[in-house]
Amino acid sequence: MESKLLETTLASVGCTSPEDREKVLIAREGEWRNMLSKQQTHGRMVMMHNASIVGEKIVTVAQSYVKDKLMDAVKDATDRMPPEVLENERLLYDALEMNEEVDLWTKARRSMEGPWRFILIPSPIPNAFVSEILPHRIFMTTALFEAFVESQDELALVLGHEISHLILGHSSARNSLETSFRTIEILLLSLDPSEGLLSLAFMSFLASCRSAIGAVQSRENERSADELGIKLTAMACYDTQAASHVFYKMHKHNVESGMESSKKVGWSGLSSLFDSHPPSEERFRALLEESREENREKYSETSCASLKKIFLNAIKPSSDGGN
Repeated sequence: MESKLLETTLASVGCTSPEDREKVLIAREGEWRNMLSKQQTHGRMVMMHNASIVGEKIVTVAQSYVKDKLMDAVKDATDRMPPEVLENERLLYDALEMNEEVDLWTKARRSMEGPWRFILIPSPIPNAFVSEILPHRIFMTTALFEAFVESQDELALVLGHEISHLILGHSSARNSLETSFRTIEILLLSLDPSEGLLSLAFMSFLASCRSAIGAVQSRENERSADELGIKLTAMACYDTQAASHVFYKMHKHNVESGMESSKKVGWSGLSSLFDSHPPSEERFRALLEESREENREKYSETSCASLKKIFLNAIKPSSDGGN
């Protein structure tokens, strides 16, 4: 089942032939340390090396961030509970389970915890994404590096943005919205006494509503993922001001290719980063402004210091001399 899901995921970005699938590179956490140790310095191995280093740092700070937010949510919820609830374990558990903030961060922690894998896909389609159906994986395409990502700072912001969508439950919320509208449509069809005439009119109206609500939800999701993504990038000790320029490059590409003005699909119907995350100059300017507050200096004594210690320890020679 998992292999079929992976095959479908690869096909969504144009990786369909057996030859292409054989070129897919997969690294687990920590494997970046030996990634270039065997003179494997060709382009894809360098991409995979950078993806693994950056991916591991972003995942590490994201896990820490989610853990802290869950603790804060639980504390805030329990601070407002009466003594009779706090003293009864069953009532306390039920109350916490019903709390929206606690539920959000519980699901986020469940999504983030565990070992992660970083997957580089040979594809002419620039994309990076995290999938709920194939958890604990970050997918990136070679075209993302070739066309837009020129530094680890830029890659960190792209991956931080994608992880943020997962943390904030945007995919689940979008699926829930779609399910709600589909349920209404089915009910209308089953209850319509006019042999479908009324249902057709209502379904047309619902389609317009779904499109409008989906557009608003998408803009809000992108904004919140940008805000959390740049925070995670700063927490991982990357230069957020330099990183922000990757969004300008994407915006410029969209304008020059005519994809932004025409809203056309620019990659032969395949899934590109621009379909779900349309870049704009407004988003770039917002990120640039946000980088004044969210930068690595802000976290130099906290998450940056912790990450540096973890990674310095990781690259130290083992006590047995590597034998």
